[in-house]
Amino acid sequence: MKNILLTASAILLCSITACNKGNLPGPGSDSIIGKWRWVKSVGGIGGFTITPQSSGYSIRNEFSADSSFKRFKNDTLQITGNFRTTKDYKYSPTQTVNILSISGPALDTHPVSYLISNDTLYLNDIYIADGYNDVYVRMK
Repeated sequence: MKNILLTASAILLCSITACNKGNLPGPGSDSIIGKWRWVKSVGGIGGFTITPQSSGYSIRNEFSADSSFKRFKNDTLQITGNFRTTKDYKYSPTQTVNILSISGPALDTHPVSYLISNDTLYLNDIYIADGYNDVYVRMK
């Protein structure tokens, strides 16, 4: 009886976790694919904090499964391009980071490190000493 209950539980668990509508990552996913709403940026030589409330605008980044990228400012398309991620890039002799690179026509960006934790995306300048660190949350 115990084996039957364990087997039924395992089958139920597998069938629940196998269901995924489309290719969109679920909550808690470490995939960058999806829509991300800007929360704040911190940094610069003065250690400033900029938010949508303090700046008067909102930003939304969209990363698609086909590696296309779009950035919207106040719901108006500002930038389009392509993105590429590199996992476990050796940034220093003791540190590895995940790298995000965005490129496109008339778009010149430097790579940034990224970390996804609990549906929060952290983007950090890695080659700029007084750069900005940006925080985004996944849009449902």
